[in-house]
Amino acid sequence: MKTICMMIIAFFITGFLLEGICFADDNNPPLPTPIGRVVWVKGTLTAIMPNKEERKLQRLSLIFLHDTLITDGQSYAQVVFTDNTLMTFRPDTKFFIKEYSYNPRAKKSGIGKSIMSLIEGGFRTITGLIAKNSPQDYQVNTPVATIGVRGTDYTVALLKNGEMYVGYYAGQPCVKSKEQGGGEVCLDTKTPYAEINSSGTITGLAQQPEVLKEKLEITPTTLSPFNNGANLMRNGGTVSSFCITQ
Repeated sequence: MKTICMMIIAFFITGFLLEGICFADDNNPPLPTPIGRVVWVKGTLTAIMPNKEERKLQRLSLIFLHDTLITDGQSYAQVVFTDNTLMTFRPDTKFFIKEYSYNPRAKKSGIGKSIMSLIEGGFRTITGLIAKNSPQDYQVNTPVATIGVRGTDYTVALLKNGEMYVGYYAGQPCVKSKEQGGGEVCLDTKTPYAEINSSGTITGLAQQPEVLKEKLEITPTTLSPFNNGANLMRNGGTVSSFCITQ
C-alpha cells in the first residue's frame, strides 16, 4: 500500500514545497496541535480557530485541536483523526473539537482522549483506537444528549427544532440524556435507532427515522506517523506529524 507520504520526495527533488502532503512539526510550530486531515470535500468545509481566523479546507488540509468545523447547506466532507477515527459530516453541520490527544505508546486503557461537540447538523463516524481501547475517554456532546461508544459505526442528525436522532451500524453506541430522568439507550440490532426530543427524553426505535435514511459515505483511510521517533519523543508520545494513507 502506497502512502501519500512517499510523494514528498519527488516534490523536494523538483524544488517544489507542497504544504499539504506531510506535516512534520519543529521546535517552533506555527499553528496549534494538528490532530487529523481532510479526506475529501464535496462543496465547502470551513475551520474556525479560537482566534476567529477562518480556513477553507480541502483534501489533505490539516485539522487542529479546538477547530470548529462547518459545512454549508450543500456540502459533505470527511476527516480522519490520528487514532484513525473516520467522520463524515452532513450539510449544515457545526462541530467543535474540545479535547483530543492520542498517544499510541501509552497503555491501551489510556492511549488518548476525544471530547467533541455537535452544535448543529450531523455526521456518521467509524470510531478509532481511542473509543476502542479507552471508551471512557470518548464523548460527543450535543445540546440534548451525550454519546459514548465502544468501537463502533454510528450516525447522528441534530435537527433545528432541537430533536436528535442516532442510528446504529456496528458496535455499541450509547446515548445519555443531559436532563435528569431523561434516560439512556444503548443501540444494537434489536434497537438500532434512538430519538431524543428537545427536552432530552430518549426513546429507542426499531424503525429507521426518515432523516437517517441517507447513509453517509465513508472512505477507508488511515493516518501514519511521519518521522515517528523524533516526534513521539518531543511530544511525550503524542502523534503530531503524520501522512494520509488510503
